[in-house]
Amino acid sequence: MSLYRTFTVEELATDESFRLWVMASTPELDHYWQQWLVGNPDRAGVAARARELVLAVHELYKDDLSQDMLRHEIEEITRLAEARKMENGIPFYRRAVWRAAAVLLLTGGLSWLYYTTHPGQTGTPQARAVQAEVEMLAQTNRTELEMTVLLSDNSVATLSKGSSIRYPRTFAANERRVYLTGEAFFDVAKNPDQPFLVYANETVTKVLGTSFRVKAFEGDNTEMVAVKTGRVSVYPKKEYETRHGNARLAGVILNPNQQVVFNRKDNKLEKAVTANPGLLAESAVQKDQVFDDKPVTEAFDALAKVYGISIDYQAETLANCMISAQFGEENLKQRLNAICQAIGAGYDMENGRVLIRSKGCN
Repeated sequence: MSLYRTFTVEELATDESFRLWVMASTPELDHYWQQWLVGNPDRAGVAARARELVLAVHELYKDDLSQDMLRHEIEEITRLAEARKMENGIPFYRRAVWRAAAVLLLTGGLSWLYYTTHPGQTGTPQARAVQAEVEMLAQTNRTELEMTVLLSDNSVATLSKGSSIRYPRTFAANERRVYLTGEAFFDVAKNPDQPFLVYANETVTKVLGTSFRVKAFEGDNTEMVAVKTGRVSVYPKKEYETRHGNARLAGVILNPNQQVVFNRKDNKLEKAVTANPGLLAESAVQKDQVFDDKPVTEAFDALAKVYGISIDYQAETLANCMISAQFGEENLKQRLNAICQAIGAGYDMENGRVLIRSKGCN
């Protein structure tokens, strides 16, 4: 899997195998590139930008795009990015960042360039969106137990055995996109202005804030999405990625206790009532917890141990905080919310950790 490791964004975007995977994938191509991404997690950002570049150029030229034209357009976009770099005196060593600008020159105009050429704006949402494109993280569950993955928007993904997920360290401003191979339960923080997208092998699941399970293992003939709460839209990935403008997509809308199965052979979505209630649980293992007038620090430590995560707090600040609670079917976020509400605290998820915000208790 060392092939393509040294490719730049534009070199990857003009490679025929990569381009076919993005635009008209086959099971063999999808298997190859998914395995490549798992084996080269540090190159996921390059692959993501190359993919956006291919899609953007194809969107402009539709069916009239030849290989030579594709290469010419990508080279021209990169040239414009390099020219803007020289105009603003950006040092040569930042060339890799400016190659990333090629994608946004085509898909988002020059506004992104403004923020990257003004050092004082690095804390803006636009700058964070750029970082999200560059910093892709990957987690693979190689254990017999479920793995809890904390995302930067306070969403939680629970990975089943043998499953992998790729996601940006910080989500882009306009969407929250993750890539799943295998099975996971998602508890998504609600944000109507920033849709949450799960890209699986052959499907794209789109939500604004809800909880649901996606099962899409490589080699299986079907993929499944089951909804516990909220509303979910599911689309065939090929149709979703090749849509033109605001064209209406032939997807399926799911409500609580509904599921859809995508048949790869027939390229068809089949909607039904969820037959297995276990699919709607965050975890296959019951995680009962009882806290009877215990220090809240003890509760946080116990929660961290049960879910295999890190919970950071100021012990001195929480020294006088006590908690009484009993949990059974509640998921991780429900438990965090209940404990924090009881002591007047809050929390954020950053860099794969839960950070507790509290002024303490009297």
